[in-house]
Amino acid sequence: MDALSNGTLMVVWVVAGTLAFVALALFLRSKHLKSKCQTVEAELAERSAKELIKALHVQNGELEEKIAYGRQMLGKLTDAHLKAQTKVEKIKAGLPPPNFKADDDEELKAAIQQIRDKQYRLIENNKATTSLSEWSWFGSKSDGKTLIKTYNKLMIGAFNAEVDLARSKMRHGSFDTAINKLEKSVTALEKLAETVNVLISPQYLQAKEEELEIWHSDLVRRQEEKEQRKRERALLRQQNQELGRGSDDDDEEELGNELDACEKDLAKAREMALQIAGDDLAEIELKIADIEEEKRRLEEKFQRSISQAQITRAGYLYVISNIGSFGEEICKIGMTRRLEPMDRVVELGDASVPYRFDVHTLAFVQNAPKLEKQIHHALTDKRVNTKNHRKEFFYVAPAEAKAVMEEIGIKSSWYLEREAKEYRASELRREAMKQARRAPRTASQELPETI
Repeated sequence: MDALSNGTLMVVWVVAGTLAFVALALFLRSKHLKSKCQTVEAELAERSAKELIKALHVQNGELEEKIAYGRQMLGKLTDAHLKAQTKVEKIKAGLPPPNFKADDDEELKAAIQQIRDKQYRLIENNKATTSLSEWSWFGSKSDGKTLIKTYNKLMIGAFNAEVDLARSKMRHGSFDTAINKLEKSVTALEKLAETVNVLISPQYLQAKEEELEIWHSDLVRRQEEKEQRKRERALLRQQNQELGRGSDDDDEEELGNELDACEKDLAKAREMALQIAGDDLAEIELKIADIEEEKRRLEEKFQRSISQAQITRAGYLYVISNIGSFGEEICKIGMTRRLEPMDRVVELGDASVPYRFDVHTLAFVQNAPKLEKQIHHALTDKRVNTKNHRKEFFYVAPAEAKAVMEEIGIKSSWYLEREAKEYRASELRREAMKQARRAPRTASQELPETI
């Protein structure tokens, strides 16, 4: 009976405690709702329900924009993560990513990446090396297997390092020497691992020799381009001498820009002349006469330059971009007959824009005016300035410009990446200064609202 009374009492206490907890929760909830109602009433006193609904719609729109931006950033981060993960897997396998230079063109990068993928598949399929299938280490087959696996990995890493060393010392005329060094390296490495009979497989050795051949072909191409550049300069120099042109004469585009500026000054002066009278008017009329004379001089020079361009047809076609000044999807596509075409590119990035241009290609052609016109015609619907066709900016990415030029039949080396050193360095500096000005925050405050 006492036990039953105690059990009943315990149930009563549990029920009572539960009811008390529920009552407390309901009280807190009602208090919260009451507070919210008071807030809504206060807002309704200040603004109508219609205004509140409108404000909520605005907030909803902002949230949807943040969600869309967050999804976009998540996609970019996911892609970057996958690429980084692939690189990490290759590094773990003993195959670090190739070390490209800024002036390595896209064809070289694609070829090296293709042969590296082939090498990675050989490593993944255990076909990069050969070794004993079974070996014991102090009577333990599992330890022996682990040791052989470690030897295989060390052999691959050491051999890849030897290939990179041979490649760094290779010149356009020393391919056979590099191959001989590679074969000697294989012999030396296999001698170190002869205890467990670990060998570089013939397939992997051949793949590495193919890689060296690709690097060597690029060195030969660079040497040929160097010799070709000398011939190109000689041809341009001869053309300029025949026409009495200097090697640093103005290009048509530069003359066109001066002519545009002159026309703007003339329009402003004429507008001012309509609004004033007396001595000031006489002064403005003299200024107008001077500007008109300068305009005639520039027009004559421009026409003479155009006529010479039809005779001096050889020149360089260039595709350049400047993301700091114009954004991601804009390229300038023009031509120059300078003996050093980069002088023109440097000149374009010196005063008129805040950052220097990235060069994506410099193609020497025998009929630069005609081919430039063809390229511009193919991209006419993508012009930035649709009224003044002397402005050679287009809404195209470097890859799209490359496709158009190759379709026309213009072959050259391409560099699609936008290095934008000055712009990126400036952005990093601005961001660092912005962070330095911020007040100290807690870890939770540092977290962004969205990705």
